[in-house]
Amino acid sequence: MALKQKVLLSLIASLTLGLAPFSPEPHLFGKIRWLLGGGEGMKLMDYWDLIMHGAPWIALLFFSLQFFIKGDKVALRIKEALLKKDTMIIDVREPHEFAQGHAVNAVNMPLSTFDSFIPQIKKSTGTKILYCKSGMRSAVATAKLKKAGVQDALNAGTLGALK
Repeated sequence: MALKQKVLLSLIASLTLGLAPFSPEPHLFGKIRWLLGGGEGMKLMDYWDLIMHGAPWIALLFFSLQFFIKGDKVALRIKEALLKKDTMIIDVREPHEFAQGHAVNAVNMPLSTFDSFIPQIKKSTGTKILYCKSGMRSAVATAKLKKAGVQDALNAGTLGALK
């Protein structure tokens, strides 16, 4: 195996070793010594085995980071939209929940009858920010708006998160 291949495979394997909970060496120096040829040294199949064991951990890390980065982008868009006058804040909870407290300038459009409000929402020019008690109903309502062609709808999640 060429030196470049060994270096590349060592880098990939060392990353996966650092993330995999069950690796041959639990300590960093032991892992480095093992990668550099401790004992019999690493064979091609050993590198492959390490990569396959570590790949799910790398994927989990990647998708977790994407989730948090995307969440931050939505929060930033919501903050920006709240500063604009034409933003529509929609509370998709039921009327009795809305009566117990709601966001300033929020309009109550319960999810149970939400489809009837979609034509009215489509006429609005600004960003639409939706929220509910747990974020589930507002996620459903946001998906309905997106399916109806409203692309500027954002799910704020809960009333507490919106505040």
